[in-house]
Amino acid sequence: MKQDAIWQVAVLDDHPLIGKAIQYRLAQEALLELAGAFSQRQQLMAFLQRHSVDVLVLDYMLGEDELDGLQMVKQLRARYPDLKILISSAVEKPAIVQLLLKAGVHGFVGKSEDQEVLITALHQVCRNKRFLTADMLLEMDKFQESDREMHDYLLPRQTGEDITLLLRNLSPREIEVIRCYLDGLSITQIAGKYARSRKTISGQKQTALRKLGLRSDLELFKYKEHFGEIVLHH
Repeated sequence: MKQDAIWQVAVLDDHPLIGKAIQYRLAQEALLELAGAFSQRQQLMAFLQRHSVDVLVLDYMLGEDELDGLQMVKQLRARYPDLKILISSAVEKPAIVQLLLKAGVHGFVGKSEDQEVLITALHQVCRNKRFLTADMLLEMDKFQESDREMHDYLLPRQTGEDITLLLRNLSPREIEVIRCYLDGLSITQIAGKYARSRKTISGQKQTALRKLGLRSDLELFKYKEHFGEIVLHH
């Protein structure tokens, strides 16, 4: 244990090499120390019952048998309200980031970022500050502006219970696009997967949102649990 370390860091990522890389880099930091790196939720929860941790670096998308990132954050915030959570994710969508911030995370770093960005984020979060990169802040501004445009002609949805019925109005291609988008693929990636233009994919996504009575990507992810087998496992 480092004599001068004042902040204990834990990592939960289903790729063990991520934890190893963070451990190697934190060895060079005087004030940060890796308390533990885990690839499964149960391992982390057992560890947190016995040890004090200042900040958790949490992968948003764990294995298929694990809770999704948002539910994991909510569970951790309920059980360990003093634990700071820094999300590390390959899914860098502003809609997801906004949901995570509302759920109580303290920062977000995309896995496309250099490791030094993660270290900077850890120092910020440990000092009770929130962290987002300048690029993500810009993307969130664009996203919120797009949301406002959608809000102009759709009323806010109160529940997601009727989404299952509305899904019947979607074409097979619109269902494909929504499923891929919920899985974390970008518009460009979906276009490449199905050999369609970005404009076509974007149009199919917006049409699907309107048919579902959803005003934004944020609402799309918010009501994901109501989509059922037809979209999530089509």
